[in-house]
Amino acid sequence: LDEVTAAAVRQQMPNDEARLRQLAKVRPQGMETPVVVSELLPPFLDYPQLSNEHLAAFEAAVQALNARDWHRALQLLHQVPPDDLAKDFLTVFIAQHNRTPPENWDGVVPVGRV
Repeated sequence: LDEVTAAAVRQQMPNDEARLRQLAKVRPQGMETPVVVSELLPPFLDYPQLSNEHLAAFEAAVQALNARDWHRALQLLHQVPPDDLAKDFLTVFIAQHNRTPPENWDGVVPVGRV
C-alpha cells in the first residue's frame, strides 16, 4: 500500500480486522520519486505467524536502516520469524552492501534494477 492508503487503513480499521507494517521506502525502476510501501496483513488471530511484537521489531528495523544503523537493523530483523519474506528482502539488501550503508545512503531502497 502507498502512504495515503496505509494512513486511511490505520485510521479506519482496528487491529482485530487488519494490521499494517511499513516495509520500506523504495524507488521503483523508472521512477524519480521514492514511495513508502506498507503491507496489509490479517489480524493476529488469522495470521499468528507474525505477532504484533514481530511487526514492531520489523518497523524498528526499517527505522534503524533509514538512520544508517544497519547493525541495529539486522539485530531487530533477527527477531522476526525466519520465513518472513519482507525480512529476507531487507536482510539481503543489507548483505549486498556488506552491512555498511553507502556514502550517499538516503534511506531509499532501489527496486527493479539489475
